[in-house]
Amino acid sequence: MADKLDKVLSDFFTGKLDVAIQLRQMELTYINGTLDENIGGGRKQNDYNNPVESHMIREQNDPELKRLRYQKSVIEMMFNCLIKSHQDVLIDKYGNSKGWVTIGIDNHIDERTAREWRDDFKDGIKSYLNSTFEITTRFRTVYAPL
Repeated sequence: MADKLDKVLSDFFTGKLDVAIQLRQMELTYINGTLDENIGGGRKQNDYNNPVESHMIREQNDPELKRLRYQKSVIEMMFNCLIKSHQDVLIDKYGNSKGWVTIGIDNHIDERTAREWRDDFKDGIKSYLNSTFEITTRFRTVYAPL
């Protein structure tokens, strides 16, 4: 991949972005809160057990989930504004991983025209998505004992 925007577009068209959103929602669902460390003799007086509300608040305030949803909504909105032939070029490039020559032959256009359509789309969404590239890795490395 040439840049981070290409990676995000590839994830969107292959469905990995939807999977990442669902995975993050699942992670937030099964997050363990802090344990009650009240070792005194009394009871907690301000303890409210609202699991649905707590889960909704966690999802709405999670920066990674916000970032993923924002990327998806921007790409969907801009993609739906394109005409069918431009959409086909993007689907072939990012969803089906075809080469430019094959894309040109399949869509009856010049290879350079297909690249220009891709570049126009990327220029349109680049300014909206540049701020979402701060978190670079989705999965953290796990150090297993030997």
